[in-house]
Amino acid sequence: MPDKQPAPPIELLTRFVTRSGSHWLTLISILIAGGLFALAITLVPLVVGQLFTQILPGGNRQLMQSLPLILMILLLAAIFADWVVYYVLERLLGRAILDIRTELFKKLLALPPACSDFPAETISLYFFQSIEKLGHNVCLLGVCLSRDLLTAAGLLGVMAWLNPEMSLLVLAMLATIFFIGQIFRANARQQDMLGQKQYEVSRGLSKALRLNRIIHLDKGYEQEIRHTRNSFEQLQSFSQKQFRQTKLMELLVYVLLIGVLTAFLYYLLQQLASNQLTAGDAAAFFMAGAMLIFPLQRLFSINLLLKQCSEALQVIFPLLDQDSRIVEENPYTTQFGRGKGKLRFEGVSFRGGATECQLPHFNLEIASGQKIALINRDANINRLFADLVCGFVQPSTGRILLDDNDTKRINPAELCSYIAWIAADEDLLGDTVAINIAYGSACCSREIAITTAAHASQAMEFIRKLPQGLQTKINQPALTFSDDQRQRILIARALLKNPSIIILDETTACFNTDNTALLQALQVLLNNRTVLILSSRPVMLNLAGQQFDPEKPALISACHSDGCTVR
Repeated sequence: MPDKQPAPPIELLTRFVTRSGSHWLTLISILIAGGLFALAITLVPLVVGQLFTQILPGGNRQLMQSLPLILMILLLAAIFADWVVYYVLERLLGRAILDIRTELFKKLLALPPACSDFPAETISLYFFQSIEKLGHNVCLLGVCLSRDLLTAAGLLGVMAWLNPEMSLLVLAMLATIFFIGQIFRANARQQDMLGQKQYEVSRGLSKALRLNRIIHLDKGYEQEIRHTRNSFEQLQSFSQKQFRQTKLMELLVYVLLIGVLTAFLYYLLQQLASNQLTAGDAAAFFMAGAMLIFPLQRLFSINLLLKQCSEALQVIFPLLDQDSRIVEENPYTTQFGRGKGKLRFEGVSFRGGATECQLPHFNLEIASGQKIALINRDANINRLFADLVCGFVQPSTGRILLDDNDTKRINPAELCSYIAWIAADEDLLGDTVAINIAYGSACCSREIAITTAAHASQAMEFIRKLPQGLQTKINQPALTFSDDQRQRILIARALLKNPSIIILDETTACFNTDNTALLQALQVLLNNRTVLILSSRPVMLNLAGQQFDPEKPALISACHSDGCTVR
């Protein structure tokens, strides 16, 4: 990404809030609700002062009976207005955050597959740490500007009107109890639960990006994006529920604090023999000073909030501004049909690029239907070799031919249709079994074709026992799939695609070959197809006819076969 002068925080905040469109009506409603809250809170000290005045001898008893009702109405109005401010802000920010998270995933998914292996910690930084921090701070800024600023001005005006000299003294006293507002932070236990859920989603996103090669080959971009958005919506629903509970507790504590202060001042004033202020004015004054704590706490933190917002936005927007596009399939491109899967490497080498892996100069020819195990100890080297076959990276020298066609000249979408990449730890989408089998380019397949593929992969053995068969939702709480069942669904997906080249990836997890049904499914999948096996396990090596070390271009014969030669 090119180096640019960081944009001002206000400009970045404006882009963030208006990313989903103009929100003038929403902002006006926030200001109106904030003004109503400020008016109600400003009148509370005056009503409390009148209440204490009427309690003293000579007071109006009829008015004294009406004042508690007026006080209750003001408090209810303040609670309602405060809830409206938070609710509208949360809806506005929630939509912006959901759109940004989806757009971030699109950008990362559109990166070259060889550059998309992000650890869960990095995913969490992009999707949760930065965005949650941003949303929280923007919400506080909105409260400061729409509610606390007006409230502080109103309360200071009341205090200055009652006694200007003592107003300065109270402001000094408020500085010593500034951190009382920290009590109203979100519950630590709920925050830990939210962090755990975010990390689980981050791990899922990290795995999806690490398996980006499979998504590119199977053209599953839209399904992955919809699945990821659903995960974000579920997480956001949990976060919103926690948010509402926390805010409700804060409001209840706020009202309780007002009641406690009122009772304390009532007791104190009864004990005073004399004062420069009347009893009512003293009560109003101290009530206004106590209520100033919370708005001033937020107002004093505006600079810190702006700085934290700017830091989070500087992480998010550089990625959002990248011009990365997913390569879409051209429906008018001439299709060659299912190829034979013959591969030939002519003077191929690889140096530099997005990875630090290097391959020496070599020539290699793999006949159609040949099965090769890549046995280099460095999994990245084996993946680099597979990436070259898929066209995810281009060789530094030489060329790669598929069925005597240079892969550089083959449409990327068409090249993907030749190849299926199956990773042992690939997750299933939270949708029906049928949609998981018909993933990507085959999503419009008929049920008979899906059923045939499921039978061939030995998956119908357990699918027919599911509540709705092929239409059973994967993510039901009471439904779990074993590793071999999940892997058989992945094999059914590959059989439905019917590629000429299969890549079996055991880089980070293993196929459950102890299961007889899965082993049979693998044998059906690999029959009459060119196969690259990324594994070091003997049981997988036995499925290969030859072994090949990409860093040491020498073929080690594992069984009698003349289908593969190295020069």
